[in-house]
Amino acid sequence: MGKRTVTVNGSGRASVSPDVVRLDLRVGHDADDVAAALAGATDGIRKVGTVVRERGVADADIRTLDAGVNQRWDNTGTAVGFTAQQRLGVTVRRLEAVGEILEAAAAAVGNALLVDSVRLDVADRSDGLRAARNGAFADAHDKAQQYAGLSGAELGAVLGVAEGGAMPLAGRRSKFMAVAADAAGGMPVEGGDLELVATVTVTWQLV
Repeated sequence: MGKRTVTVNGSGRASVSPDVVRLDLRVGHDADDVAAALAGATDGIRKVGTVVRERGVADADIRTLDAGVNQRWDNTGTAVGFTAQQRLGVTVRRLEAVGEILEAAAAAVGNALLVDSVRLDVADRSDGLRAARNGAFADAHDKAQQYAGLSGAELGAVLGVAEGGAMPLAGRRSKFMAVAADAAGGMPVEGGDLELVATVTVTWQLV
């Protein structure tokens, strides 16, 4: 007779305070030919990069995400030109600077700026993930003990552990076309809490 085992899933959560905001910025430019479209998008994204750096964002926190060119068509199916776009990922470590950065970027390139996402995050998730994993294993152990008792047995050695992954549950995303805002205004970013979730599958021997 083979070993009796019990396999259960467990989940754990940990709340952490976001300390960075990750921006996904895009600049588009329409032109009659590919070269002009690319040149316009490149000029626009450089302007955005400049204003971002001027507001204290380090070079290491700015990276190009992608770039592309697509042909444009009118409603009759006639080709009318090309649209080039470039995307920039920016990590802002001062939450209060986000509104100022977006306003400055919009002022630099106008309606050519698209903000694909504004996402709260944690620069270092290690402590939060460790707490979430501890909770996930404890949850699995509690379930396994219950099943062992219902089976008239006790838990023995752990035979296998498989992590199901860890992920943030709460994030703030938005997609909108940015326009030059009133200088007295600003886009507020409230830190709140970010919840990290970990899941695990554990197999115990029953004795």
